[in-house]
Amino acid sequence: MNDLTKQDALELEVANFGPIVEAKIDLRPLTVFVGPSNTGKSYLAILIYALHRFFRAGPYPIMRPITNGSLDDLDLPDDEFNRLPDAEFDRILQALRAWEVENHERNVALSTPVADLLVLPLLRHVDGLFKEVLAEEITRCLGVDGTKDLIRHPGSNNAEVVLQSSGLGEDGNMASFKYALSMAQKGSQLTTAISEAMPLRVAKPPRKYSYSSKLLSWRNDIDRMAGVSEVSDRLANSVLSCILDQISRPAHYLPADRTGIMHAHRVLLGSLLNRASQPGLRQGDPLPDLSGVVADFLKQLIELGDLAERQSNKADALAKRIEQAILTGSVQIKTSAMGYPLFFYKPDGWKNSLPLMNTSSMVSELAPVVLYLRHVVQPGETLIIEEPESHLHPAMQVEFTRQIAALVHAGVRVIVTTHSEWVLEELANIVQRSKLPKARRKEIPHGDFALRSDQVGAWLFKQKLRPKGSVVEEVKLDAETGLYPTDYDAVSAALYNESVSILNRIEDSDAE
Repeated sequence: MNDLTKQDALELEVANFGPIVEAKIDLRPLTVFVGPSNTGKSYLAILIYALHRFFRAGPYPIMRPITNGSLDDLDLPDDEFNRLPDAEFDRILQALRAWEVENHERNVALSTPVADLLVLPLLRHVDGLFKEVLAEEITRCLGVDGTKDLIRHPGSNNAEVVLQSSGLGEDGNMASFKYALSMAQKGSQLTTAISEAMPLRVAKPPRKYSYSSKLLSWRNDIDRMAGVSEVSDRLANSVLSCILDQISRPAHYLPADRTGIMHAHRVLLGSLLNRASQPGLRQGDPLPDLSGVVADFLKQLIELGDLAERQSNKADALAKRIEQAILTGSVQIKTSAMGYPLFFYKPDGWKNSLPLMNTSSMVSELAPVVLYLRHVVQPGETLIIEEPESHLHPAMQVEFTRQIAALVHAGVRVIVTTHSEWVLEELANIVQRSKLPKARRKEIPHGDFALRSDQVGAWLFKQKLRPKGSVVEEVKLDAETGLYPTDYDAVSAALYNESVSILNRIEDSDAE
């Protein structure tokens, strides 16, 4: 199994963001947000999704604006790269060749001349190019009009988002790479800070691509900008992918209202298409607004028709486990004559399938999870699930929590938002099991479902009156109870006390 562990810390810090006064978390293989409604759990989860989309891996993922323009956009002095002397150009070529020939590791440190001339200028000058791109992606995902709607009110002037990767530098001390986004009423500012000791490592390039060959092809050209620009873009992109590893990979978001969307996606999409094709809208009849996460979910549902015809993902075995352990049946995709995906559920032992809209809410709730694991999510990627307990009996909530642990073991990073004490209690058991030797785990029920405490992070969103909003704190397993301490026990105690009070009054009435 591809058992994910906590590697170099990737921390996310926000202040005055939506309903959140302050939060500082580190992303782990399994990250859990818990707390009352309207405290910002979904806000923070959607922010993480937006960051994934901004930094996602692939060819030129965040360097695309530079590639489409040129390095001139960075306002480097006197066309620095164009004036690169032959001797320096050849020195860079030799360094690239040496790296490509001599290194066979996955991540290899760049030499100083390559880093100084080809990578650091990009990393240190992305601020002006990307501040609006990042802010717009965050507002799109959250479905708000602009950055002004992201700022906590009242009394706040800016919303702050800081993403920092920390690890051991070349000198043995801690080094960091930091992006800080400040969103104000009328704009945003993005700053970058890179520790001098931060190792700049790159992944080996695709088999058919050679940095040195690309650069060499521009050796005798008067304008070497294009060749150097492409090499710089690719190297900087690879450096960022290594530094921000987990958040540079794709993420997939399953919103809380996924059941309703699964039931009504054809009607909703048809309405949107019909209205979009009209020459004008009647006054007072605007197009419905969709947040970016819902729009992305709808788009993914449509694409599932094509994906279903291809080979299933590596995570298909995980999808089957959920079908067997919880659904006791299989989720299916059929394609309409128009090529549109239709979703069905076939209970075990049945000859015919049921349209998803005719199944239980539990099936509709988990069907997207099954379909994403079967056709969309790959190991190493992140799956964000809002309220996994929705429409599930407590026993099934517990079982689904175990299946989430299995996802983490298989290499899928998971983020969940929850209100369920059953989810948290089983999560505590999952962590507690990891303290037993593997041989001893076989002696207890569900011993295969175990995660170490450093693989799991639980964060409690607590309401605060002054300043009004929520603060986010990590909650750790209580050594005595073996549980994650939350306010659920206070609710249980209050209900118990009220029940006792009612019973006492009944007894007093009977005695009269």
